[in-house]
Parts: sequence; structure tokens; C-alpha cells
Amino acid sequence: MATENNVDKLIDDSVAYADTQQDKLVDDPLAAIKTMRLEQLAECRLKNLKETKEREDKI
Repeated sequence: MATENNVDKLIDDSVAYADTQQDKLVDDPLAAIKTMRLEQLAECRLKNLKETKEREDKI
């Protein structure tokens, strides 16, 4: 069950993660790919939570 608080927490975590990653230079191509995929996964999770909440609100 998704709640607004869960979405806010995920957003806050992703912002904190992005802030820590900005200062690091990525020399390893695999690390760059991993970072990109983790960002995509976070976006998918947020989208999924939002869609689930919208479906629950319609019920």
C-alpha cells in the first residue's frame, strides 16, 4: 500500500543519493552504467507508487 509519505521518502532518498554522487568522478564505465540503471530504477519505483496510489484513490 503506497502512501504519500512513502513517495516523499523515496524522493528524499534519491535527492540525497544524487547529491553524494555529484562530487564523484566516474572513471569506471561499469560504475557509470550501474549508477544510470539505479537512477532509472528509482524513477520506475516512483512512477509505480504514483500509479498505484491513483488506482487506490479511484476505488
